[in-house]
Amino acid sequence: MPNAMEPGRRYQTGKHLEAFILLFIYQQPMHGGAILKRLQDELPPVWIIDSGGVYRLLRDLENQGAVSSSWITEDQGAPKRFYRITDEGIERLKQWAAELRVRRNSMDLFLTWWEEANKSEE
Repeated sequence: MPNAMEPGRRYQTGKHLEAFILLFIYQQPMHGGAILKRLQDELPPVWIIDSGGVYRLLRDLENQGAVSSSWITEDQGAPKRFYRITDEGIERLKQWAAELRVRRNSMDLFLTWWEEANKSEE
């Protein structure tokens, strides 16, 4: 198994990307480019953010009824598709929060046990 602390290691956002996208749109409706930029700016730099994956996920979320979109044409530049969260999306976001709480508690437990076990090696 590779060392998790090795320099240059990168991590996939995996299925958690949906949770972050839904949360960002819940906080403020935004267009795909703004979502992508926020993911790149605010998630840890070791995470790999696939721009194509973000746009595919936005389309999937819209097809599943979790978000809706509309085209906005500004005075300058190309039209942008703005996304808004739906009631279905809010329910999914609540499910994500519940699942992540369980995972966080499990990870905290693991780290507590690890630190206790590791004390004996010091």
